[in-house]
Amino acid sequence: MQYRNIKRAVLELIDQYSVAGEAVSPAYNNQADTLQRIPGLVNQALLDIRTGSCPERNICRLEHGETLSNGWKQHMLPGDFWRLCSGGVRKLSGDGLQASNDYQLLGGRTLLTPEGVYMVEYYRYPEQLPDAPPDEYECGESPEILRIACLYAAACLMRTEDEFAHKTLFQEYETRLSRLTPALVAQVQPVRDVYGF
Repeated sequence: MQYRNIKRAVLELIDQYSVAGEAVSPAYNNQADTLQRIPGLVNQALLDIRTGSCPERNICRLEHGETLSNGWKQHMLPGDFWRLCSGGVRKLSGDGLQASNDYQLLGGRTLLTPEGVYMVEYYRYPEQLPDAPPDEYECGESPEILRIACLYAAACLMRTEDEFAHKTLFQEYETRLSRLTPALVAQVQPVRDVYGF
């Protein structure tokens, strides 16, 4: 979704998009201040959604890392790494992927593993909007998540302007947030391990 659509959605929610059919000028009624606050508020909502109600999983392959003196390898996890999924470190071997508990997570984004190739499944931080995104900026989050983030931004913008509008928008934000469910993820296991034969 392009930033122009995010901005328009927020302004429509707070009834500041148009007057008499003409787009509101930035000089009208502190519109410029409102426009400057939108990216930060949307970013806050995206962070709350993706680290709370609806975390998003990602997978990366770790094969090249710095070898330490003890023979372990040190890997830097991706910049969007938030936290490891349960059972999220798997070693690639001749039998496929095998779950591994033989690792250490240091300092939030540094992973130590023995020699080998590993796949790491993790929850990621959401993409954040720049401070002053151009209208053509394309945000990679899903439209559903962005619509909920727009409700949050609109509610925050109305906090000091109109208490009733603020409460209405924030209640709608919380309602839509409660309807979000994390995506289902299949766990692959050989049948003989599950049933013991």
